Amino acid sequence: MNYNELLDIDDTDKEIIEILQKKPESTHSAIAEKVHKSQPAVGARIIKLKRKFLLTETIGSEINKIDIKFARIELSTKNVEPLWNSFQNCPFIINSFKMTGEYNLLIEIVAPNVRTIENFIDNCLRKNKSILDIRTNFVIDSLRKYIVPLHFEIEKFENSGCSYECGEPLSQDNLERIISSN
Repeated sequence: MNYNELLDIDDTDKEIIEILQKKPESTHSAIAEKVHKSQPAVGARIIKLKRKFLLTETIGSEINKIDIKFARIELSTKNVEPLWNSFQNCPFIINSFKMTGEYNLLIEIVAPNVRTIENFIDNCLRKNKSILDIRTNFVIDSLRKYIVPLHFEIEKFENSGCSYECGEPLSQDNLERIISSN
């Protein structure tokens, strides 16, 4: 089976996807010229591809263009589900992936400096008894453009530690206590 069959697309759809991956700001008219279709036909195909989740928009920063620290943290856990669910509300985690193998959970985190990521690992991950092992890799370069969203809440971590209870929203009392302690 190939992508055409698997994704129910044709070669023109693949060409449109490739054009937009290389140059997301391409206009429908410019794409239409390259794929030899009308501008309305290209617009209709783009709508179809978005509905199939084959074209999405990510707003963020290109890690090769700005001075941020990006880490991929692999976790070996006893039980993935509770940890996975607690990460849903964590404002510091950009994304998390369930994986096979010894390290069964991967999280991505971006911060202004290495110390903030280390503090996050020490205070949020190492204290969790369901995490058996942690392996951290800092990404230093990417072959292709890689966009990551920035969660500015992590800056608060440097001064006060995590202001969130894992899996729980931050209460107003806790927020006031954190603000007054700075």
